[in-house]
Order: sequence, then C-alpha cells, then structure tokens
Amino acid sequence: CPGILVHWSVSGPSFLETFPVGQTSEGLGMLPFNIDTCGITPHAYSKDYEWITLTLGSSCVYCAELVPFIKNLVSIANDIKIHTNYRYCSHFDMVQVIQHYMEENNHLKLKVISHILTCLDNYKSLIMALSDHNVPCLQYILTVALKQGASIQ
Repeated sequence: CPGILVHWSVSGPSFLETFPVGQTSEGLGMLPFNIDTCGITPHAYSKDYEWITLTLGSSCVYCAELVPFIKNLVSIANDIKIHTNYRYCSHFDMVQVIQHYMEENNHLKLKVISHILTCLDNYKSLIMALSDHNVPCLQYILTVALKQGASIQ
C-alpha cells in the first residue's frame, strides 16, 4: 500500500514545524496513522494498513479512510487557539504561544517596575519636602498620594 498523500495546507514554515507532533506519540490523543516524511511530500499510512491493495498504486481500505480525518486535522491546525493542549499543537504553534507569554511577562514586569519607580519618586519628593520644612508641598504630596490610593504602608 502506498498510503495516502498528505495535502497539508497549513500556513507556517514547513510541514514538520506545523504538524501536531504530540499526536504522533503513543497514548491519549494519538493519531491513527503513521507519517512518512522521507519524500518530497508526506504520506500517511494507517496503523492497520494492508500490504496488498485491490488495484496497483491505490491505497488500501484502511489508508483511504484517513482522508477525512486528515482534512479535519488540517482545519484544526489552521485555527489553533492559545489555550489548546500542547499535544495538539505543532512546534511552530508552541513557539508562538511561548513568545506570547514572554511578551505578556515582560509587560507585567515593566508595569511592576514602573509602579516601584513611581513609589520611589513619591518617597523622594516626600523626604525633600520634609527636609526643607515645606508644609504646603507636604500637604500637596500627601493629598495626591491619598487620591491615588496610597496608604501608610
């Protein structure tokens, strides 16, 4: 059996980077077929395939049944969500998710650093007003800080 030709119309760098690699292993969510990527285009073979086919060059019955399954897999791979289980994601998708979380993490770090710098600036202004015995400036600094939600702690 020659298997079936896999028409992988998923946008991305290459077949190997966009194919859901977690499903090729054994266990929950595994694919019912094996992939041969040795040639120019990948071929799928059913795990129950037969060596002999009815006509020369055609797929066996088991491999022919894979066509709708592969089409469904292509549609899922084209519309992958960020919260999808990693077993159903391709290498390319996992890299995209990691980059998204890295950007979110950096944004949160900047937010925290900005808050810390604002607090330090407020403390510096307060200390300067105290050292200069500038009561109107102290009143202004404390009023603004309380309006912004600052507390004694």
